[in-house]
Amino acid sequence: MKYMEEDLNNGIEVELREHSDADFFPETCPFCKSREIKRHTYNIRFLEDLGAPHICRRIRYERVYFKCKACKKVFGIEHPLIPFNSKFMPGVIEYATSRVLERGDSIRRVTRDLNELHHVNVSLGSVETWVNTLGEKENIVSDFTEESPPKEFSGFLSLDGTFKSVNIKKNDLPKNH
Repeated sequence: MKYMEEDLNNGIEVELREHSDADFFPETCPFCKSREIKRHTYNIRFLEDLGAPHICRRIRYERVYFKCKACKKVFGIEHPLIPFNSKFMPGVIEYATSRVLERGDSIRRVTRDLNELHHVNVSLGSVETWVNTLGEKENIVSDFTEESPPKEFSGFLSLDGTFKSVNIKKNDLPKNH
């Protein structure tokens, strides 16, 4: 189900989609395989999804718990569209990681674009975690001691606007006694 609401403050429409585990009622209990199952309780949460410049998209997700009448155990199901315990739809994570890992965009820029252009309330730390998890962080080269500097290298390196000398400091030289 899909609803559109107008947010009069800044002209952005809010699109709300609904998903429920009740649409995927289990046939049997995963513990005892009994067919005597009833809906036990539920929990509603909202997930962030990719919006557009004038559309803020949210998913209203109803997590349903079922109870087996035979063994009395309570269980949930795995929804095919909603990742377990995620605050974001898979498309948000895929978008962010592909921009960083495939296109080489900075994590800060991707986070800002998600917040400002797609209306996804995401932190820099979340995007960094996704990139580190999906990007095989341990395979990224970080030791460049064997590489020669570029021909006209000044000896200074700028990272995020901060200038640091790349020459070895006197106190960092190996002690030859």
